[in-house]
Amino acid sequence: MPVSFLPRGGLFLDRDGVVNVDRGYVHRPDQIAFVPGIFALGRTAMRLNLPIMIVTNQAGIARGLYTTQQLRDLMDWMVAQFAGEGVAVARVEHSPWFPPGLTPPNGRPLLAEWVRDSWWRKPGAGMLRRAARTVGVDPAQSVLIGDREGDIAAGREAGVRATIQFVPEAPSPALDLTPDTPADPDPDFGADYRCRRHAETVEILEQLYG
Repeated sequence: MPVSFLPRGGLFLDRDGVVNVDRGYVHRPDQIAFVPGIFALGRTAMRLNLPIMIVTNQAGIARGLYTTQQLRDLMDWMVAQFAGEGVAVARVEHSPWFPPGLTPPNGRPLLAEWVRDSWWRKPGAGMLRRAARTVGVDPAQSVLIGDREGDIAAGREAGVRATIQFVPEAPSPALDLTPDTPADPDPDFGADYRCRRHAETVEILEQLYG
């Protein structure tokens, strides 16, 4: 039976590189630096009645760099930081999977339980569809902001209204390159919009929903 969605949109956010500076497999609060303007973006989304959903690939779990519980604890802390800035995060989805066809960086052994192809890992749309169903929003009325090709592809597969590629003004140094990390410091993934500052993402939301 087809899934029906309520006729309202939401805001999907990738985490690393969009919500926080991408420093490579962060898993503790002391490693987090929030991207400037992210809380203003969150307040704009709330004013426009767009529930905020964070959807993040977390292959560091498959690599044994941190546990699922450590990730949950960190996300609870991050959600609390948003709340302290007057922003409610409606849903957090994460994917711990590592595709079997990719070579683990640095040859580090993977945890076999997390190695598989999965629709729940971007560029698959599983996380977006589940978040939308849980929160009660229509992907077709929603916007996704991401900094990697897989984010934009997931948004397209989910059928979102618009995709925004976030390209920070000063790209973060890659501490540990992964298959998700683009080699080109200024790639173009064919998103509907490209932004370097969250002031620009705020303007786009205002144009689309204001």
